[in-house]
Amino acid sequence: MRWRLALGTIRAHRASCLASAAVMAAGTALLAAFASLLETGLATGRDSGFLIMLPAILGGWTVAIVAFGVVSTVSLTIEHREQELALLRSIAATPRQIRQSVVLETIVVAVPAIAAGLLPGVGLGSVVLGRLVDGGLVGAGTVLQAGRLCVAIGAGTSLCAAVAAALISSRRAASIPPVRALTAAPPARALTRGRVAGAGLLVIGLSLSATTLFMDDGPLLSSTAGPAGVAVAVGLALLSPAAVLPVGWLSNARFGAVGRLAARNVHARPRHTGGVASPLILLVGIAGGTLYMQSTEDSVSQGTTGVSAQLAPVNYLVVAMIITFTAIVVVNTLIAATRRRRREFGLLRLSAATRGQVLGMVAAEGVVTAVLAVVLGTVAAAATTVPYSLVKTGSPLASGPIWMYGAIAGGALLLVMAASLPTAAGALRTRPVDALSAP
Repeated sequence: MRWRLALGTIRAHRASCLASAAVMAAGTALLAAFASLLETGLATGRDSGFLIMLPAILGGWTVAIVAFGVVSTVSLTIEHREQELALLRSIAATPRQIRQSVVLETIVVAVPAIAAGLLPGVGLGSVVLGRLVDGGLVGAGTVLQAGRLCVAIGAGTSLCAAVAAALISSRRAASIPPVRALTAAPPARALTRGRVAGAGLLVIGLSLSATTLFMDDGPLLSSTAGPAGVAVAVGLALLSPAAVLPVGWLSNARFGAVGRLAARNVHARPRHTGGVASPLILLVGIAGGTLYMQSTEDSVSQGTTGVSAQLAPVNYLVVAMIITFTAIVVVNTLIAATRRRRREFGLLRLSAATRGQVLGMVAAEGVVTAVLAVVLGTVAAAATTVPYSLVKTGSPLASGPIWMYGAIAGGALLLVMAASLPTAAGALRTRPVDALSAP
């Protein structure tokens, strides 16, 4: 019975489950790539310093990035089903049964997705190893090893993150009393817990950033500078609902009816807006921090043929892999969040709003979300670049072209618009009356 319910639920929410599966597969591939390099270094023994150092430094905070991406995606998927889960509570399902059902559904989706991500991950690891060999940093005869360690790190981390997200998110719907089940009202303490966790990560990130200032200039400098930016980005992402609240003053500004409606939507739903902005904050913070950290390193080692110059192409490849994964999380989050608003769009249409006005509202909300993410993401990037640049060059300003920052900010806005507007346009094709009965 439990298995039939799980499979039926997955079929009914096929699009959301596929989005979660895509993130888990991409995250597993990224982790498996680093794990295969680490396993190769451990198996090779001598002359394997870079094969151990690279995944140890970059792979460590990549685990945090993947875990956050998987948790946020799975949590959002379950959150969108709260009314459905609350209905089960109203027909005598116990909280334990709700939690077990959600965890089982998550595992059914996660296992094939994680398995599908392992082989591409080994391929990515082979590409990175090839770059290391081409740069003369690893012996030409080195063969990639992908065994138990690769599977344990790649598959284990993604599965644990998915199950943890299912357990945490299912507690909210499972705790709703049956008499209030159909309202599915969010508990007031949810935002407080996020603030506490966000503040804690912010302190950890700033501590790592300060530690970087007292480290020697060398290959281990990024071992604290990189994680500092990631911790600050995740902390700010958890605190982002509070950052949305000042947007309320825009609801009275002279931006037209569409602009005022968008501002009121953003202000009235800080938890929703913060959840949508979270992966985008992480994307901007990681992209800005890692790219400018590497460009600063390039400016210092320019004209030399040392290890730093040989390692630069590998670092850029790894950064591109991490940014690609984060972009996948961003797109999936935006599409899922926009699809959930079909009933809201239908109600607006029945209230005499035109399709153009609804799309304009979605675009205005997207601009606010992108601006919020760029501002907070820039703060996170600074936690990486400022101490790193001070140690490397003596200046708090990172070396690198200004157009790179413009590309990051513009790319964030483009991702928001490319994911939300077509999804909203597709939702508006449904008749307004039919949209009101949409799940």
